[in-house]
Amino acid sequence: MSTTSTVSKTIWQIILQPSRGVAGVVDDLLMMCRKDNLQLEWQDGRCHLGSLVGDWEDWIDVPVRKSVFRAILARVATLCNEQRPDSVSLYGGQADLSVGEPPAVMGVAFVNTPAEQKLLLRLKSTDEVGQV
Repeated sequence: MSTTSTVSKTIWQIILQPSRGVAGVVDDLLMMCRKDNLQLEWQDGRCHLGSLVGDWEDWIDVPVRKSVFRAILARVATLCNEQRPDSVSLYGGQADLSVGEPPAVMGVAFVNTPAEQKLLLRLKSTDEVGQV
């Protein structure tokens, strides 16, 4: 796992200095999760990021508009449904998502409602593939 400062710098670069729009942000986050399992939540005008496995000492806060975070979640839903039609709704769900070359399987769980926005990204082991 990466250190908090390395992950923080990478996240800031991905989200605050996107070079390829929302689709590029999502692609970069998914590629990053091949090394670091992430939990992202939008609260109080900021995106809070943390490790799913507890290796980070602190959560990272990135200022991002709610509309941008919801667009990221909508893109995740689109990718899930492209790989497996009707696997999730735009408002949330759980699915496996094949990412990168060689392919890695990410376990994706998200909520994208007006009241709550959350995204969990976790690299699955070969034993877990097919289990949501």
